[in-house]
Amino acid sequence: MGQLGPLGVAVLGLLAAEPLHPYEVSFRMRQQHLDRHIKLNFGSLYHAFDQLQRQGLIEPLEVARDGRRPERTVYRLTPEGRDAFLERVRHMVLEPQPVYSAFEAGLAFIHHLERDEAAALLRERADALERERLAFEDILNGLVHRGLSRLSLIENELGQDARKHQAEWCRRIAAEIESGELEWFAGHYQDRRRGTAGVEATDTEELTNT
Repeated sequence: MGQLGPLGVAVLGLLAAEPLHPYEVSFRMRQQHLDRHIKLNFGSLYHAFDQLQRQGLIEPLEVARDGRRPERTVYRLTPEGRDAFLERVRHMVLEPQPVYSAFEAGLAFIHHLERDEAAALLRERADALERERLAFEDILNGLVHRGLSRLSLIENELGQDARKHQAEWCRRIAAEIESGELEWFAGHYQDRRRGTAGVEATDTEELTNT
């Protein structure tokens, strides 16, 4: 049995509450904004249902029809599915996993930009994060007002904290760039506008002066 991915875990987690058909799973994931953390589309969702059934983690319960809509198969969790779900959740919470971030990849090469531009971009990102945090705060308040508990939305609380701290970090680094506190070269290479390599240039100057 392969390792359960985030979408498989989401399906099992929602089926752990009650039997559902795939459309209902998709609706609830979007309702709880799980699709902000887990990539969701109907193709991958139906594939996840197929794989989980093949692995014996879920099973069809009944075929339901709502009015003139096509028949929909309702699935339920099997005992093996519940065990696999709980075991995977334990590992996901316990074990730090690498996160591949486009932002962090961009930071690795930010020194190729001019100081002023880099600082301005960081401040713009901080402003965007703050706008996103405030907008999502309104969404979360609305979900709680509609009856969802704080615990059912706890992963969004982590996201809100991450937005706040990243915005603060961006503003702090932008200020350090603008003040000159943060050196504007990476590794052995100094400011590219000088056209010199830090360590090598120093060695060359010493040889020239002797």
